[in-house]
Amino acid sequence: MALVSFVPTSEAAEKIRPHFEKVESRGHEVPNFLRVLAHSPELLEGFIALNGALGRIKLDPKLRELAYIRASEVNSCGYCLQHHKKAGRKAGLDERQVNETDSYSGSESEIYDDLQRDVLQYAEEVTRNVVVTDELADRLKQKFTARELVELAVAVALANFTNRISETLRLELP
Repeated sequence: MALVSFVPTSEAAEKIRPHFEKVESRGHEVPNFLRVLAHSPELLEGFIALNGALGRIKLDPKLRELAYIRASEVNSCGYCLQHHKKAGRKAGLDERQVNETDSYSGSESEIYDDLQRDVLQYAEEVTRNVVVTDELADRLKQKFTARELVELAVAVALANFTNRISETLRLELP
């Protein structure tokens, strides 16, 4: 059971309610993560802005979702995994790519290309150690622009942010 209540649309702050109503008007449920953040409308507004920007970045959406999924696996965040495996499929990843990110290296890694493996390794290293090895950093600098490197760092940081809030507050789906 979650540690805090999920703010219903009818009780959301005036500046938040339109966000919830927009999601619902499209036939979707408002994620419980947003309903929890709605206890602090200012934090929710900031999160909506940052998370919304992820849809407009230059980093390939497949890579963004692979990074998010791998970070969520490392953090054992089932809530975020459910949401981002779905987002990964929508971004164009196949079932194996979405579900086998824990075996991205070694003999079973033929489902990922070199760049995808590097992104998965990056997400894991950042999540576990905050910094990455010099070797991995050098490979990524050869493959990505400065903008894409920043966007990858933000995507992994945001995954860790949402993982920690989701797990700490014991969120349940949706």
